[in-house]
Amino acid sequence: MTTQVPLKSTTIRRVVRELIESVIMAIALYAIISTVVARYQILNISMEPNFHEGQLVVVDRLDSLLPAWLYGVAHAEGNSTGASSMQKRGQVVVFYPTAVHEGIPLIKRVIGVPGDLLEITDGQVRVNQEWLEEPYINGLATGCSQYCSLVLQPGQYFVMGDNRPNSFDSRSFGPIDDENIIGHVVLRYWPLDRLEFFP
Repeated sequence: MTTQVPLKSTTIRRVVRELIESVIMAIALYAIISTVVARYQILNISMEPNFHEGQLVVVDRLDSLLPAWLYGVAHAEGNSTGASSMQKRGQVVVFYPTAVHEGIPLIKRVIGVPGDLLEITDGQVRVNQEWLEEPYINGLATGCSQYCSLVLQPGQYFVMGDNRPNSFDSRSFGPIDDENIIGHVVLRYWPLDRLEFFP
């Protein structure tokens, strides 16, 4: 004689199983998204007028997660088109200024990429013997007392804030290594009236 499981009991088991599967999928999806992107609040004025204190941004971390052998490094010395590297000139990146990844991450704009010959002179930036057009600084002069002329080595980036007179950046601490870069900004999502996507 066989015992039949009541229909109600079977339905409850199915619903519980589907609920557990949904929760597991949601946790897995959240973990994947958290690995690929990160959210940051801007806490300084070094990127004004383009990014302001209190604004919230989303950072694409995928570039920093990929191993170097996957994309390689091309040098750009003597070539005004720039290097074929993961971070591109003009992108805004979030990074740790020290190799030990201590302290609060900084947000700056990539000015020089691996292989670039970079010079800061007469209040302007020259990359690979050509003056760099920088509409994002709204005509501000770029002063420099350290790290004013250098060739970037493989895996090195030169970063500066858009608010040049009020930015602690590569002019002070030198180039940053690619392993210190968390990722580049892809979205400003707060405040809503300043919502903007970035390449």
